[in-house]
Amino acid sequence: MRPLLLLDFDGPLNPHSEQPGYVRHEITEGAKSWVVHLNPHHGEELRALAATFDLVWASSWEHGANRLLSPLLGLPQLPTILWPDRTPVPRGSWKTPYVAEWVGDRSFVWVDDGVGDADIAYFPGAHQIVWPVDGRTGLTPDDFEAIRKSFADKGDPAHS
Repeated sequence: MRPLLLLDFDGPLNPHSEQPGYVRHEITEGAKSWVVHLNPHHGEELRALAATFDLVWASSWEHGANRLLSPLLGLPQLPTILWPDRTPVPRGSWKTPYVAEWVGDRSFVWVDDGVGDADIAYFPGAHQIVWPVDGRTGLTPDDFEAIRKSFADKGDPAHS
């Protein structure tokens, strides 16, 4: 099985502060509207990573990510992790237990700006990688390069 690339949206792909090279998009659905800032190169990078990884939305946008965000990034409809409860947990991200249940023992890289040491420790497997991203700057070219190399450097059987 191919590894998963679990994608948070706000922070990694839509930084919390304006960044050079990002394009402002206004999204409207019904009575709701949002402003997001996207780097056009991120869609290219993600489409290239789809040759190695199965892309999955791990975002609080849930199914809205497919309706509203995937088209802006040039992505197809992606599987989506749903969050039945957003109750804070004692340590780490509230998403971590749901990610663990969703992925099982499958290999993955999880890209999120709301994760830290407790979330990294939650997944001790060599092929289950939690990738913290600075939500102020979003994913960088170095992040994409490291994600590309993440399984090759660990000798993942899917890439032998």
